[in-house]
Amino acid sequence: MLVDLHTHTSASDGELAPLALLQMQADAGVGLTAFTDHDTLDGWDRIAAMAVPAVGLPRLLPGVEFSVDAAGREIHVVGLGFDPAHPAIREGVAAQQLRRRARAERIAARLEYLGVHGALAGAELEAAGAGLGRPHFARFLVASGRVRTLDEAFHRYLGRGKPAACRMEWPAMDEATGWIRAAGGRAVLAHPLAYKLTRSKLRELIEQLRDCGGDAVEVALPGLTAADMEMVAQLTREAGLRASAGSDFHAAGGWNLPGRIPALPVGLDPVWEDWI
Repeated sequence: MLVDLHTHTSASDGELAPLALLQMQADAGVGLTAFTDHDTLDGWDRIAAMAVPAVGLPRLLPGVEFSVDAAGREIHVVGLGFDPAHPAIREGVAAQQLRRRARAERIAARLEYLGVHGALAGAELEAAGAGLGRPHFARFLVASGRVRTLDEAFHRYLGRGKPAACRMEWPAMDEATGWIRAAGGRAVLAHPLAYKLTRSKLRELIEQLRDCGGDAVEVALPGLTAADMEMVAQLTREAGLRASAGSDFHAAGGWNLPGRIPALPVGLDPVWEDWI
């Protein structure tokens, strides 16, 4: 059975509505999946409210992707298979949304100072009810004619060190893993090579996740070389953690489509065996 335990819907920064993503995954042969939207359960809630018939669609696990702070670096921790109604997970999501809203207001204030008016309202329009993030400000800057492309929006205004960039005060890793574990879920280090760490620093990060009560590392992702995947697999084995797999899908037409996930290297314990 194909699994994809890292995907994004329009509830955060993904392109597809939740039901459309489930249908796309079904077409790709995915049998078990999770919406891991950034700091929100809105995608899960939309499907639960629709009471969608399960026939022909993948089984959907509750999921979320929390941003956390680890030694001053933003790291992402995926939560899987938790009780979506548990107070700990709901309180964690609410706290993250408050952080995101506060940053959005700071970004809008900086853009206002730079002569870009109406940025907060414009970003909210682009978000269409999703949690506000920098991509929504980038889309507003394109739509308002301030820049031509999303890349230019980040290069001129929103990227690290740019005039409208605002540092986020994310929670410590153990706080986020605590939310996930209290709700009965599994905490997974997301896309470990995205942080561009040396092997020794990545080992330290994986061990930190373990020491914070984490369960697994995303080992199988699209686009990794065999050597890179084996390196992550080896560090995962050494830490005594389990392995996860996910596309990190955001939009159709990209390289990381649902179902296009390599097999796990040998000697790893798949975290999804808890749900099959």
